[in-house]
Amino acid sequence: MSRLATVSPVWGCSLDDLRSLAQIAEDGGFEGIFSPEVPPYSALTNAQVFAEATKNMKVGTWITNIYMRQPVIAAATSMTIQEITNGRMLLGLGVSHKPVNTRFGIEMGDPIESMRNYVGEVRSFADGSSDKVSLKRDVPKLPVYIAGLTSGAAELAGEVADGLMPYMCPPKYLGTLKSEVAEGAQKAGRDSSEIEITSGIPSFISDDESAAIEAAKRGISGYARLPFYQRLIENIGYGDVVQKIKDGANPAEAITDEMVNDIALAGSPSKCKEKLQEHYEAGVDLAIIVPGAVGKQSNVEVMENTVKAYS
Repeated sequence: MSRLATVSPVWGCSLDDLRSLAQIAEDGGFEGIFSPEVPPYSALTNAQVFAEATKNMKVGTWITNIYMRQPVIAAATSMTIQEITNGRMLLGLGVSHKPVNTRFGIEMGDPIESMRNYVGEVRSFADGSSDKVSLKRDVPKLPVYIAGLTSGAAELAGEVADGLMPYMCPPKYLGTLKSEVAEGAQKAGRDSSEIEITSGIPSFISDDESAAIEAAKRGISGYARLPFYQRLIENIGYGDVVQKIKDGANPAEAITDEMVNDIALAGSPSKCKEKLQEHYEAGVDLAIIVPGAVGKQSNVEVMENTVKAYS
Protein backbone atom coordinates (compact mmCIF):
# COMPACT_ATOMS: atom_id res chain seq x y z
CA MET A 1 0.00 0.00 0.00
CA SER A 2 1.24 3.52 -0.77
CA ARG A 3 1.93 5.64 2.26
CA LEU A 4 -1.23 6.96 3.89
CA ALA A 5 -2.06 8.99 6.96
CA THR A 6 -5.26 10.63 8.16
CA VAL A 7 -6.55 13.32 10.47
CA SER A 8 -9.20 13.56 13.14
CA PRO A 9 -12.10 16.01 13.01
CA VAL A 10 -11.91 18.97 15.38
CA TRP A 11 -15.52 19.30 16.39
CA GLY A 12 -17.69 16.67 18.02
CA CYS A 13 -14.94 14.29 19.10
CA SER A 14 -14.88 12.98 22.63
CA LEU A 15 -11.70 11.49 24.04
CA ASP A 16 -13.18 8.05 23.44
CA ASP A 17 -13.79 9.02 19.81
CA LEU A 18 -10.21 10.21 19.39
CA ARG A 19 -8.89 6.94 20.78
CA SER A 20 -11.21 4.95 18.51
CA LEU A 21 -10.24 6.94 15.42
CA ALA A 22 -6.55 6.34 16.08
CA GLN A 23 -7.04 2.62 16.69
CA ILE A 24 -9.18 2.19 13.56
CA ALA A 25 -6.56 3.97 11.43
CA GLU A 26 -3.71 1.95 12.91
CA ASP A 27 -5.54 -1.34 12.47
CA GLY A 28 -6.22 -0.34 8.85
CA GLY A 29 -2.52 0.07 8.12
CA PHE A 30 -2.40 3.86 8.03
CA GLU A 31 1.03 5.27 8.79
CA GLY A 32 -0.14 8.14 10.97
CA ILE A 33 -2.98 10.14 12.44
CA PHE A 34 -2.70 13.88 13.06
CA SER A 35 -4.91 16.48 14.72
CA PRO A 36 -6.00 19.88 13.42
CA GLU A 37 -6.26 22.75 15.88
CA VAL A 38 -9.21 25.05 16.47
CA PRO A 39 -9.45 26.57 19.97
CA PRO A 40 -10.58 25.42 22.45
CA TYR A 41 -9.23 22.13 21.03
CA SER A 42 -5.45 21.62 21.19
CA ALA A 43 -3.75 19.68 18.42
CA LEU A 44 -0.81 18.80 20.67
CA THR A 45 -3.04 17.48 23.43
CA ASN A 46 -4.99 15.43 20.90
CA ALA A 47 -1.70 14.03 19.59
CA GLN A 48 -0.91 12.82 23.09
CA VAL A 49 -4.30 11.07 23.21
CA PHE A 50 -3.41 9.34 19.94
CA ALA A 51 0.00 8.44 21.33
CA GLU A 52 -1.43 6.63 24.30
CA ALA A 53 -4.04 4.81 22.16
CA THR A 54 -1.64 3.42 19.55
CA LYS A 55 1.46 1.24 19.39
CA ASN A 56 3.20 1.80 16.08
CA MET A 57 1.72 4.62 14.01
CA LYS A 58 2.93 8.19 13.82
CA VAL A 59 0.97 10.81 15.71
CA GLY A 60 1.14 14.56 15.55
CA THR A 61 -0.37 17.86 14.54
CA TRP A 62 -1.89 19.01 11.28
CA ILE A 63 -1.31 21.75 12.14
CA THR A 64 -0.69 23.66 15.38
CA ASN A 65 -0.73 27.47 15.35
CA ILE A 66 2.69 29.00 16.03
CA TYR A 67 1.14 32.18 17.40
CA MET A 68 -0.70 30.33 20.16
CA ARG A 69 2.41 29.00 21.95
CA GLN A 70 5.93 30.09 22.72
CA PRO A 71 8.39 27.84 20.84
CA VAL A 72 9.80 26.47 24.09
CA ILE A 73 6.38 25.15 25.14
CA ALA A 74 5.66 23.68 21.70
CA ALA A 75 9.02 21.90 21.85
CA ALA A 76 8.59 20.74 25.44
CA THR A 77 5.12 19.30 24.84
CA SER A 78 6.19 17.64 21.60
CA MET A 79 9.21 16.09 23.30
CA THR A 80 6.99 14.55 25.95
CA ILE A 81 4.88 12.95 23.22
CA GLN A 82 8.07 11.89 21.46
CA GLU A 83 9.17 10.15 24.65
CA ILE A 84 5.76 8.50 25.15
CA THR A 85 5.87 7.12 21.61
CA ASN A 86 9.61 6.38 21.41
CA GLY A 87 9.95 8.54 18.32
CA ARG A 88 6.54 8.51 16.62
CA MET A 89 5.75 12.23 17.04
CA LEU A 90 5.54 14.63 14.08
CA LEU A 91 5.14 18.35 14.78
CA GLY A 92 3.22 20.10 12.01
CA LEU A 93 3.32 23.90 12.34
CA GLY A 94 1.26 26.59 10.64
CA VAL A 95 0.36 30.26 10.90
CA SER A 96 -3.42 29.67 10.84
CA HIS A 97 -5.39 32.55 9.29
CA LYS A 98 -5.65 36.27 9.88
CA PRO A 99 -9.38 36.19 10.79
CA VAL A 100 -8.65 33.50 13.40
CA ASN A 101 -5.60 35.21 14.85
CA THR A 102 -7.21 38.65 14.90
CA ARG A 103 -10.06 37.22 16.95
CA PHE A 104 -7.52 36.43 19.66
CA GLY A 105 -5.67 39.73 19.43
CA ILE A 106 -2.70 38.25 17.57
CA GLU A 107 -0.68 40.37 15.14
CA MET A 108 0.84 38.00 12.57
CA GLY A 109 3.55 40.26 11.15
CA ASP A 110 5.41 38.52 8.31
CA PRO A 111 4.17 34.88 8.42
CA ILE A 112 7.18 33.53 6.51
CA GLU A 113 9.74 35.13 8.80
CA SER A 114 7.68 34.26 11.88
CA MET A 115 7.70 30.62 10.79
CA ARG A 116 11.41 30.66 9.97
CA ASN A 117 12.26 31.96 13.45
CA TYR A 118 9.81 29.64 15.18
CA VAL A 119 11.15 26.50 13.51
CA GLY A 120 14.70 27.51 14.39
CA GLU A 121 13.81 28.00 18.05
CA VAL A 122 11.81 24.77 18.31
CA ARG A 123 14.71 22.84 16.81
CA SER A 124 17.20 24.39 19.21
CA PHE A 125 15.09 23.49 22.24
CA ALA A 126 14.45 19.98 20.93
CA ASP A 127 18.06 19.16 20.05
CA GLY A 128 19.54 20.81 23.14
CA SER A 129 21.52 23.48 21.30
CA SER A 130 19.59 26.44 22.75
CA ASP A 131 21.41 28.52 25.33
CA LYS A 132 18.08 29.60 26.83
CA VAL A 133 17.54 26.39 28.81
CA SER A 134 19.98 24.45 30.94
CA LEU A 135 18.12 21.14 31.17
CA LYS A 136 18.46 18.94 28.08
CA ARG A 137 16.21 15.99 27.20
CA ASP A 138 17.41 12.84 25.53
CA VAL A 139 14.62 11.93 23.10
CA PRO A 140 14.58 10.86 19.43
CA LYS A 141 14.89 13.65 16.87
CA LEU A 142 11.66 15.63 16.54
CA PRO A 143 10.54 16.02 12.89
CA VAL A 144 9.15 19.49 12.15
CA TYR A 145 6.87 20.03 9.15
CA ILE A 146 5.28 23.28 8.05
CA ALA A 147 1.95 24.00 6.40
CA GLY A 148 2.18 25.75 3.07
CA LEU A 149 0.00 26.74 0.12
CA THR A 150 2.33 29.14 -1.69
CA SER A 151 5.73 29.08 -3.32
CA GLY A 152 7.19 31.13 -0.46
CA ALA A 153 6.07 28.64 2.17
CA ALA A 154 7.26 25.70 0.07
CA GLU A 155 10.67 27.29 -0.39
CA LEU A 156 10.90 27.89 3.35
CA ALA A 157 10.11 24.22 3.99
CA GLY A 158 13.03 23.33 1.76
CA GLU A 159 15.29 25.61 3.75
CA VAL A 160 14.37 24.77 7.34
CA ALA A 161 11.81 21.97 7.73
CA ASP A 162 11.61 18.19 7.47
CA GLY A 163 8.45 18.29 5.39
CA LEU A 164 5.72 20.36 3.73
CA MET A 165 2.00 20.08 4.58
CA PRO A 166 -0.22 21.61 1.89
CA TYR A 167 -3.99 21.08 1.69
CA MET A 168 -6.55 21.08 -1.14
CA CYS A 169 -3.88 21.22 -3.84
CA PRO A 170 -4.39 19.55 -7.25
CA PRO A 171 -1.60 17.19 -8.33
CA LYS A 172 -0.27 19.66 -10.93
CA TYR A 173 0.07 22.40 -8.31
CA LEU A 174 1.75 19.95 -5.92
CA GLY A 175 4.41 19.49 -8.56
CA THR A 176 5.00 23.25 -8.50
CA LEU A 177 5.30 23.28 -4.71
CA LYS A 178 7.72 20.36 -4.81
CA SER A 179 9.95 22.31 -7.20
CA GLU A 180 9.90 25.27 -4.79
CA VAL A 181 10.88 22.97 -1.92
CA ALA A 182 13.84 21.79 -4.00
CA GLU A 183 14.88 25.40 -4.65
CA GLY A 184 14.75 26.20 -0.95
CA ALA A 185 16.78 23.12 -0.13
CA GLN A 186 19.42 24.02 -2.70
CA LYS A 187 19.65 27.54 -1.26
CA ALA A 188 20.28 26.08 2.20
CA GLY A 189 22.70 23.40 1.01
CA ARG A 190 20.30 20.59 1.87
CA ASP A 191 19.30 17.41 0.05
CA SER A 192 15.71 17.95 -1.15
CA SER A 193 15.07 14.19 -1.18
CA GLU A 194 15.18 14.27 2.63
CA ILE A 195 12.26 16.73 2.80
CA GLU A 196 8.94 14.93 2.76
CA ILE A 197 6.11 16.18 0.58
CA THR A 198 2.69 15.44 2.04
CA SER A 199 -0.70 16.18 0.52
CA GLY A 200 -3.79 16.82 2.60
CA ILE A 201 -6.75 15.64 0.53
CA PRO A 202 -10.45 16.01 1.41
CA SER A 203 -12.20 12.66 1.02
CA PHE A 204 -15.91 11.93 0.65
CA ILE A 205 -16.69 8.27 0.03
CA SER A 206 -20.00 7.18 -1.49
CA ASP A 207 -21.21 5.11 -4.43
CA ASP A 208 -23.63 8.00 -5.01
CA GLU A 209 -21.16 10.31 -6.74
CA SER A 210 -23.52 13.28 -6.85
CA ALA A 211 -24.08 13.05 -3.11
CA ALA A 212 -20.33 12.78 -2.52
CA ILE A 213 -19.61 15.88 -4.62
CA GLU A 214 -22.31 17.91 -2.87
CA ALA A 215 -20.93 16.80 0.51
CA ALA A 216 -17.46 17.85 -0.63
CA LYS A 217 -18.71 21.30 -1.62
CA ARG A 218 -20.20 21.77 1.83
CA GLY A 219 -17.15 20.30 3.54
CA ILE A 220 -14.61 22.60 1.91
CA SER A 221 -16.81 25.69 1.71
CA GLY A 222 -15.55 27.13 5.01
CA TYR A 223 -11.98 27.19 3.71
CA ALA A 224 -13.09 29.12 0.63
CA ARG A 225 -13.91 32.11 2.85
CA LEU A 226 -10.34 32.38 4.21
CA PRO A 227 -7.86 34.68 2.44
CA PHE A 228 -4.99 32.15 2.25
CA TYR A 229 -7.27 29.54 0.67
CA GLN A 230 -8.84 32.10 -1.65
CA ARG A 231 -5.33 32.83 -2.92
CA LEU A 232 -4.75 29.09 -3.39
CA ILE A 233 -8.03 28.70 -5.28
CA GLU A 234 -7.01 31.57 -7.56
CA ASN A 235 -3.55 30.04 -8.07
CA ILE A 236 -5.03 26.72 -9.18
CA GLY A 237 -7.26 28.37 -11.77
CA TYR A 238 -10.58 29.01 -10.06
CA GLY A 239 -10.47 32.75 -9.58
CA ASP A 240 -14.07 32.98 -10.78
CA VAL A 241 -15.16 30.92 -7.77
CA VAL A 242 -13.37 33.31 -5.40
CA GLN A 243 -14.92 36.33 -7.11
CA LYS A 244 -18.42 34.90 -6.72
CA ILE A 245 -17.77 34.32 -3.01
CA LYS A 246 -16.42 37.86 -2.58
CA ASP A 247 -19.56 39.10 -4.33
CA GLY A 248 -21.69 37.39 -1.69
CA ALA A 249 -22.35 33.91 -3.07
CA ASN A 250 -22.62 30.95 -0.72
CA PRO A 251 -19.26 29.14 -1.11
CA ALA A 252 -20.95 25.74 -1.30
CA GLU A 253 -22.91 27.01 -4.30
CA ALA A 254 -19.98 28.82 -5.91
CA ILE A 255 -17.64 25.80 -5.82
CA THR A 256 -17.93 23.80 -9.03
CA ASP A 257 -17.90 20.06 -9.66
CA GLU A 258 -14.68 20.56 -11.64
CA MET A 259 -12.97 22.22 -8.66
CA VAL A 260 -14.07 19.40 -6.35
CA ASN A 261 -12.65 16.80 -8.72
CA ASP A 262 -9.38 18.74 -8.85
CA ILE A 263 -8.78 19.11 -5.11
CA ALA A 264 -10.77 16.31 -3.44
CA LEU A 265 -11.52 12.61 -3.56
CA ALA A 266 -15.29 12.32 -4.00
CA GLY A 267 -17.22 9.28 -5.13
CA SER A 268 -16.88 5.52 -5.04
CA PRO A 269 -13.87 3.87 -3.39
CA SER A 270 -12.49 2.85 -6.79
CA LYS A 271 -12.75 6.38 -8.19
CA CYS A 272 -11.17 7.88 -5.08
CA LYS A 273 -8.26 5.44 -5.10
CA GLU A 274 -7.67 6.19 -8.78
CA LYS A 275 -7.62 9.94 -8.11
CA LEU A 276 -5.36 9.43 -5.12
CA GLN A 277 -2.78 7.79 -7.35
CA GLU A 278 -2.42 11.08 -9.25
CA HIS A 279 -1.07 12.70 -6.07
CA TYR A 280 1.63 10.05 -5.74
CA GLU A 281 2.53 10.47 -9.41
CA ALA A 282 2.93 14.22 -8.76
CA GLY A 283 5.64 13.45 -6.22
CA VAL A 284 3.73 13.13 -2.96
CA ASP A 285 5.48 10.97 -0.39
CA LEU A 286 2.69 10.78 2.20
CA ALA A 287 -1.00 11.34 1.40
CA ILE A 288 -2.98 12.66 4.35
CA ILE A 289 -6.63 11.73 3.90
CA VAL A 290 -9.06 14.22 5.46
CA PRO A 291 -12.28 12.21 5.93
CA GLY A 292 -15.67 13.84 5.40
CA ALA A 293 -19.17 12.53 5.94
CA VAL A 294 -21.63 11.91 3.13
CA GLY A 295 -25.02 12.00 4.79
CA LYS A 296 -25.50 11.38 8.49
CA GLN A 297 -22.48 9.48 9.78
CA SER A 298 -20.64 9.64 13.06
CA ASN A 299 -16.94 10.50 13.11
CA VAL A 300 -16.14 6.88 13.91
CA GLU A 301 -18.29 5.60 11.03
CA VAL A 302 -16.58 8.03 8.63
CA MET A 303 -13.16 6.77 9.71
CA GLU A 304 -14.25 3.14 9.35
CA ASN A 305 -15.49 3.85 5.81
CA THR A 306 -12.29 5.73 4.98
CA VAL A 307 -10.01 2.94 6.16
CA LYS A 308 -12.08 0.36 4.31
CA ALA A 309 -11.93 2.40 1.10
CA TYR A 310 -8.20 3.08 1.03
CA SER A 311 -6.61 0.13 2.85
